[in-house]
Amino acid sequence: MSFSSFPEELVERILADAVVAVPAPSTRPSWHRSSECRTRVAPVLVSKQFHRISLGLLYSTVVLHTPTQSASFLAALRAQPQLARCVRRLVLLAPCDADVEIARLLRVSGAQIAYLDVTLPHDDHDSGLAHALRGLGGGLRHLVIRKPPATYLSQCGPRAVLDALSTSCTNLESATLSFPLSPDPALASLVAALTAAPALHTLRAPAPSFWTPTLLGVAQNPALRRICLNADLAAAPSFTSRRPLIATSLFLSVARTHGRLSDLIRAGTSVLGWRVRAWTMGSVDASASAGSYPGASAAPDCPC
Repeated sequence: MSFSSFPEELVERILADAVVAVPAPSTRPSWHRSSECRTRVAPVLVSKQFHRISLGLLYSTVVLHTPTQSASFLAALRAQPQLARCVRRLVLLAPCDADVEIARLLRVSGAQIAYLDVTLPHDDHDSGLAHALRGLGGGLRHLVIRKPPATYLSQCGPRAVLDALSTSCTNLESATLSFPLSPDPALASLVAALTAAPALHTLRAPAPSFWTPTLLGVAQNPALRRICLNADLAAAPSFTSRRPLIATSLFLSVARTHGRLSDLIRAGTSVLGWRVRAWTMGSVDASASAGSYPGASAAPDCPC
């Protein structure tokens, strides 16, 4: 049997495992270059058939670590605008002017972005990224927001991006934040959007050091099934190997007195010192804690 006799759908599924990038960014230092990109590009160069099938898979997940990579991807989009419609997962780790134009081109082309991982800019002015992201995530299902140590939510740039992302929560199923939710006015629009998101079932964020009612308000979302505290963004989070928290923290000491909030935390977070109690009618289904990371699938048509 020759390879050309294989069903094209089967070939596509096989090539997806070799070509599609992992949305979780690499933890290796910038000076230690990886050959992963060359390995993923190799199937595209095998034959015309492989090129036709693999090209869309290659651009289904775009991870941009540096402004140089962003500039290269922008040049590719300008040379072949049809590639924009292939993008399903977009990871922006170093916001720059090229990222603003990339987001604009994706929005204009009607790209169906289902997974968005964005790092907040550290500028004290709106660089245009917020406007470019607004309306980009109409079909967004999984959102990751990162805040570098030198970025402050009181700055205009990060606040504008947060306000823009809060408009894309209509179909959101999971949200992962690198910072704890608090009553900060800069987070008001995002918190309100998460509280009202009709499809949101998983929220990942670091545990607050002190008690704040913000998570208590988000917990009133009837669609929410689990809250994962102390989510590690360095690698893909897993429900089977979760870093436990100590129940003596000020936040958890108060959170356990609120039934709905404590049930959601139990479903998504391993807490040392919390006794397992019987599940009652109306509590979160314990089976909801079993799941997989939304970006782990390599299938281009299923970003979750």
